[in-house]
Parts: sequence; structure tokens; C-alpha cells
Amino acid sequence: MAVVAVVAAAAGALAAGLPGVTGAGGGAVTAVRIVRNTTSQSTSSTSYANLPGATLLITAPRGQRALILARFSAESRCTGGSSGDPCTVRILVDGVEAGPASGTDFAFDSSEGMVIDDLAESHSMDRSMAVGTGKHRVTVQWAVGGTPTFTLDDWSLTVERVVR
Repeated sequence: MAVVAVVAAAAGALAAGLPGVTGAGGGAVTAVRIVRNTTSQSTSSTSYANLPGATLLITAPRGQRALILARFSAESRCTGGSSGDPCTVRILVDGVEAGPASGTDFAFDSSEGMVIDDLAESHSMDRSMAVGTGKHRVTVQWAVGGTPTFTLDDWSLTVERVVR
């Protein structure tokens, strides 16, 4: 455990001087919530929309601040459209994009244009946000840039609460 703390502290110290690099930390993981879906779902929406079923509530106890860690993974296909069109995912905590908040600049997957054999692949992302006392809603949203079709299957959203 001490080795992990030293390595984490050293990594934080090294990263602190780099442009665009931010960090956060906390103590023990005190709650975990998970929601999963094995049904294939598709969208071609260019506006972010909630991924059906991908919402969880997690509570920071009275008098405590917490760090919310959210991890989303899925089998992904981004097909059609033009080569390089992004299929994007973001994670919101209480309606605010968790960090690193990069909007449509984060490509969860990308289209290879009209390639016929664009196969499904496993993709994941981690996001975090410091929160205060109370209930917090964590939601996954998805959208496309351009004209591809974005399909997610066998996805999992894991949300952890860390005491700060």
C-alpha cells in the first residue's frame, strides 16, 4: 500500500507541470454501483442524448466530500459516414461533464467510412468529479459527429465513491 502511495504521489508531482494535466485524489472506495446492458443499441444523433439505461445514483454522506469515479466500457461499432467521423461518449455528473471534459473532441470510436467489415471492438473511458454531500446522478450520453451510425452492445457503467 505504501509503495502505491509513493508511486501515485510521484506521478502526480511529475504530471503537475505539464500543460493540460490535472489530478485528483482521495481515500478509500466507500461505495460501488454498476449497471449493465447486453442489448445492442444504435444512434445517428449529432446531439448528445442519454444512453438508455446508463444512469446511476450515488450518495455522498452528510458532511462528506467525495470523488466520483465513473468507468464506461462497451462493445462499439462506428459505421458509415466519412472516414474519421467520431462516435462520442461523455459521462455527466449532475448534468456536468466529468473530467477530463473534452466534449466531442473525445472519440470513443471512429468511422472507417463505408468499409464493409468494420468490426465491433472493445472500448472504455474513465472520468471523475469532486462532489459535495447528497445524491448525485451519473449519466452516459452518446452522439456522432458527421453521419455514421454508432452501435453499443454489452456495455457496463461502474461508479465508485471515494472519500476525500
